[in-house]
Amino acid sequence: MTVIPAADTATGVLGAVFLGWELWIWAAVVAACAVAGVVRGFTGFGFPLIVVTSTSLVVAPAEIVPIALLLDIQAGVRMLPSVRYDVDRRGVSLLTLGAIPAIPLGAWLLASLDPESMRLAIGVMVLIAVLVIARGYRMTRPPAPPLLAGTGVAAGLLSGSMGMPGPPVILLYLSSPLPVATLRATSVAFFLVTDIVALAALLWFGLIDASVGWRALVLVPVVELSVLAGRRLYGVTDPAHVKRAAMALLTVLAVIAIAKSVM
Repeated sequence: MTVIPAADTATGVLGAVFLGWELWIWAAVVAACAVAGVVRGFTGFGFPLIVVTSTSLVVAPAEIVPIALLLDIQAGVRMLPSVRYDVDRRGVSLLTLGAIPAIPLGAWLLASLDPESMRLAIGVMVLIAVLVIARGYRMTRPPAPPLLAGTGVAAGLLSGSMGMPGPPVILLYLSSPLPVATLRATSVAFFLVTDIVALAALLWFGLIDASVGWRALVLVPVVELSVLAGRRLYGVTDPAHVKRAAMALLTVLAVIAIAKSVM
């Protein structure tokens, strides 16, 4: 009787393929979605940012971006009713006005660039956003209309190309004198709009197929439970602690993404 070593058995199991991904890839994606869901439920932002940044180390951005958008839409729909009264409606309108025309251009970039270029761009953008926020940049007044619209353009480009419009918007509201509740609620509302438009743009450029839908469907329970956990943490834990933890995680992921693409 032939005895199969435990190490070989474990390697074989992790190498098994389900819906086109090996199980070790699924494990990485599930872990990323769980962490990102908690952050999304607590802060109102960060899901695509964390999922795309981390999983782009093992999956091409063109594969994971549509899935991240679908799951982020699910999270946004579930969260919006509970935060609607704190939304900065003027801000959402101006951000959307700038973002919608820029989203198709971002989707074209995603369809045109090679995966390593996208990984490098993702890492650099995330690292810049984290460093600027960490340095404590603050505005003395709420953002003016031109700044809101310009931020919307930047967010639209990132939404279409990387599925994560978060960095410009998060930076804008974190540096403003508006309360954290406004940041959280406005992020939920704005990202829901941009996610839907970006998903339509990716569909137009042929970046969505049946495998995207099936993979997202498998991940729905993970996202649902993790977002619920994050929502329950809101109001109980000091938001500063979660933001610092998320920024530390994003910094590590950004550095890894940059190093991998360069090497």
